Amino acid sequence: MKKLLLSVSMLLTIGLSATFANPNPGISEELQSAFEKEFTGAESVIWKEAGDYYKVSFIFKGMIMEAYFNDQSELEGSVRSLQYNQLPLNVITSINKKFPEADVLDVYEINNDNGTLYRLTFNSEGKKYRIKADTGGNIMEKEKLKN
Repeated sequence: MKKLLLSVSMLLTIGLSATFANPNPGISEELQSAFEKEFTGAESVIWKEAGDYYKVSFIFKGMIMEAYFNDQSELEGSVRSLQYNQLPLNVITSINKKFPEADVLDVYEINNDNGTLYRLTFNSEGKKYRIKADTGGNIMEKEKLKN
């Protein structure tokens, strides 16, 4: 009987330890708490170290997102995937004027201390491009990519 109680006790201890263990090794509780405070209700959370930052990929209110935190558990910036029709009208108008035949492949909204930018990848006239535009529709960067 003593052996049975000892065995059950050990199994409970191991089971509870695994249950309350940090599910993201290397990610501090402070960092996880900062993330949860900023993005309450986030799902499918995946943490990775990315250079000097901690990158967390997740789904938030149906949107695919990434957020970047520094060593002090401060949010440095976020990126979310958008549909072309979710862009500000200024950005859509600018893209349509400069690249009327654009076949948009992906759209990302980038937010950080410098403001908000939009990064688009698209095909136009048989060439592939990646651009960054500000909220006013001004194209900040343009890069021709290999097809």
